[in-house]
Amino acid sequence: MLQKLKQFKAKHPFTSLMLVAIAIRILAVIFVPGFGSNHDIQQPSLIQVFLEWLKSKVGMGDSQGMMFLSRAFYATISIFTVSMVYRICDLLSNKDKAWNIALLPAICVIMPSFGIIDNVSFFLGLPLLLYGSNVVLRQQVLRDANLSQNVHRSSFLIAGLMLGWSICIWYASALVVLSILLMLCLKRNYKGALMTFIGIVIALLLVWALLMIVNVNPWRYIAL
Repeated sequence: MLQKLKQFKAKHPFTSLMLVAIAIRILAVIFVPGFGSNHDIQQPSLIQVFLEWLKSKVGMGDSQGMMFLSRAFYATISIFTVSMVYRICDLLSNKDKAWNIALLPAICVIMPSFGIIDNVSFFLGLPLLLYGSNVVLRQQVLRDANLSQNVHRSSFLIAGLMLGWSICIWYASALVVLSILLMLCLKRNYKGALMTFIGIVIALLLVWALLMIVNVNPWRYIAL
């Protein structure tokens, strides 16, 4: 049995990793009711305000059912984080090392206040940051391999949108985004850096315009 599992992991590393992540999250959602509740999340943020507003609109309070749905929502989002960690590490190294590294978020990054992430802004902004980073890294790897026909400027624009929205949710990610732009410049990929920067600006402007429309002051919630 153990040998078959090892063979399955070697043949399907990504699928096996996702199965591990999903199994752990099912157990956490069902049997760990205290984690992921609003009482565990103290840092104010725009995304937290939005979640509270959404709960009030659907008429659900701090019931056990709402806590269950919240944990299921966080667990589902965290699966995407695990997949992005694996894909980024696969680009930088190999599938075996990517599997071993991605196993850490598969076990720990389940929901806010469970493991190594302790606030909802960090938790929900991280998938966007990782997705944008993955797109930039993949395009840069193709460029370094002289596969210029597979490098698309629109990909950098999409990455910029994701990175910009990650800043809107998790403000501290701006430091990581700046390092990504710096990396592109050091690689002399100025067009990629420019398209990424344009995407970031567009994302920030869209969110800012939306907040102005609904008459929300974003400066009240900025806390690194």
